[in-house]
Amino acid sequence: MADTVRYLLEEMVPELEALEARGYFSRAEIRAIVQRRQDFEYALKRMAAVKEDYLRYVAYERQLDELREARRSSRGISGKRGLAEWCITRRIHFIYERATRKFRGDLGLWSRWLRFCASSRSGRRMSRVLAKALQLHSGCAALWAYAAAWELEHNLNAGAARALMQRGLRMCPHAPALWHEYFRMELVYALRLRERRRVLGIDAGDDAAAAAEDAAASGDDGGGDGTGGEEGDEGGGGGDESAAAVAAVLNGAVAGVVFRSAIAAVPASVPFRARFLKLLRPLHFPGRAALEDAVYDSVAADFGGSPEAWDLRARRQALALAPGAPPAARRAAAAAALALTAALLRFLQQQLRELDEEGGGGGGAAGRAAGEAAGHAQQQQRRQRAAEAAELARWLVQWSRRVYEEAGAAGLLTEELRLQGIAFFLHQGEVEAAAAAARAAVAALPHSAPLWQQLIAIQAVLAADQLAGDGGQQAQQARQGAGSSDDDDDDEAAAAQAAAALPGTAATATRHSSAPAQRRLEEVVLHALWAVPAADAAPLWLTAVGVLCGGGCSLQALSQQMVQAALRQPKGPVEGGLGVAAAALLTALARAGGIEAARSLYRALLPLPPPGGDFFRCLLQLEMQEEAAAAAAAAATAGSQPTSGGSTAGPGAPLPLPASRLRDLFEAATGAYGSEDVQLWLLYCEWQASRGATGDVAGVCWRARKALRQPEAFETAYLVRFKLHPTLKAA
Repeated sequence: MADTVRYLLEEMVPELEALEARGYFSRAEIRAIVQRRQDFEYALKRMAAVKEDYLRYVAYERQLDELREARRSSRGISGKRGLAEWCITRRIHFIYERATRKFRGDLGLWSRWLRFCASSRSGRRMSRVLAKALQLHSGCAALWAYAAAWELEHNLNAGAARALMQRGLRMCPHAPALWHEYFRMELVYALRLRERRRVLGIDAGDDAAAAAEDAAASGDDGGGDGTGGEEGDEGGGGGDESAAAVAAVLNGAVAGVVFRSAIAAVPASVPFRARFLKLLRPLHFPGRAALEDAVYDSVAADFGGSPEAWDLRARRQALALAPGAPPAARRAAAAAALALTAALLRFLQQQLRELDEEGGGGGGAAGRAAGEAAGHAQQQQRRQRAAEAAELARWLVQWSRRVYEEAGAAGLLTEELRLQGIAFFLHQGEVEAAAAAARAAVAALPHSAPLWQQLIAIQAVLAADQLAGDGGQQAQQARQGAGSSDDDDDDEAAAAQAAAALPGTAATATRHSSAPAQRRLEEVVLHALWAVPAADAAPLWLTAVGVLCGGGCSLQALSQQMVQAALRQPKGPVEGGLGVAAAALLTALARAGGIEAARSLYRALLPLPPPGGDFFRCLLQLEMQEEAAAAAAAAATAGSQPTSGGSTAGPGAPLPLPASRLRDLFEAATGAYGSEDVQLWLLYCEWQASRGATGDVAGVCWRARKALRQPEAFETAYLVRFKLHPTLKAA
């Protein structure tokens, strides 16, 4: 063992000398590398060597190569790449080769080696490793798919990729994933051929030479899984290939052949065929509809009465109506229900006819019924079919609701299923039922943010409906009681005067929050924010702010909840998190109650752990806007009344913060996020520039370069933003 280790270490001498000569490592570091490699080699040569020994050795060598790359950049080592640059990569391949010889059956080890080949751009080594892995694991469908994808994506060799797929299908004929990958590969390649023709300006009716060129490019080498003959006919016609055949290839005809072979190999699975539809869905080309029809027709022919087949066909009806559906969601849902129930009705009628034929006594009655139906007017037939479809649709809705309720009682509803149930009720126009389902969902899963968002949105709709109804009743009562009493007029005038004495937004919030639905909405929002964990609550906060602002609710309780949330959590991130919610709430408060309302919130949040960088940027932008507005108002007043003295602000108008107070806010923000937030420093520079303090801008810029961990982004943005400012060129 010692002799073998000694021999391996002696083989390292040229590469270690090259690493030292190039300046990557010093003599002492080379000794340390030799010692570590010697320890690893002894571990690999022991009797009970395990896979983890090889993986630790590989991890050490990869870290060593990363250090070499870092020193190449930092020390400015240039020149032609030689032994020192690729010796560590070669050693890692050597370690993987020894590991796979010892653990040939470990697919995880082979996959690690393949990933390293891809990351190190070892293309020829990748081909050899794939060939060796496929020899040892020819029954692994994932390896065949990976090899074909490598040939197509990296070597740009569609023929080799198709040959690998077909060899893999001969070895694994019943592997669903391999059939799906083959289908996807043919679709992608056909789309690339279409794009190539578009770039070259070749239309469908161009000369036969261009058509033959594309057809030859899309052909294969004749091997196969039973589809090679058809593909050869499509791609091997040479110059005699017709334009129609080329168009068929470009429209996915080869993928259609693959699909037919796939369902012949795996005939008894609806989910297997549904996967082909999922692969087609994100693609857009002329032959997509024909391929989808082929899949649906095969499902209908082979699985006529299967529940899975009906589910797939029902989803097709819903998805087909979505793009062209009218704006009203209820009409779209009704149209989808009618389309589905018409198909179900035809199926039931066919079953009844079969039962009549088996019974032997109902054929005459069915014939007479058919004769009578033929005598009716066409309009009457349409109405009758619509009535039957509507009746069956109502039955289907009731049945779906019963199944949903039984699943909920049995505790089988997951978060996704509950969301689908709520969406089902909303599509039926049953908002109250959707609200009940949402309440039951949040009671069962109180920490689910998506469920709470659904409940808040539904509660907002209910509150808006109630407010609209209350407003209509009040208007009707006002029309009926107009001119009835002077005392009533006095009371209304007094109420209006009292409301006008309040700030505008406060009066509106007080009036709206008097409705019970509005109070319930506020309670639901606060309960949701308490129940959902802080890590998942940021989208919920944004929903809550938008809903309460849109409904005219008071934001005081939400502000208190924000303070409590900031008190319970540590420092927030620079982007996202609670900081986004705090920024949205600040903006809403500033719009609803003016800058003083926003100040009351951020003054309460400043002593607490900072919610996030978005919070500081928002409050600083609000104060800068207030300062700019005050300066503009002062300039306008001075221009109109140059001789008048005193304050230019109106009575009761909010005053901008003094420059010292605003500077303190900037200092607090940079103290919390100055090491990461580039935009915060740029905002600081903009404020100093707006005051005409060139020296202060230069000082802020210098501090930003020192404070930021990656100042390059700041320097670039600073030059772009301030390069045209004449007073900042010196900075």
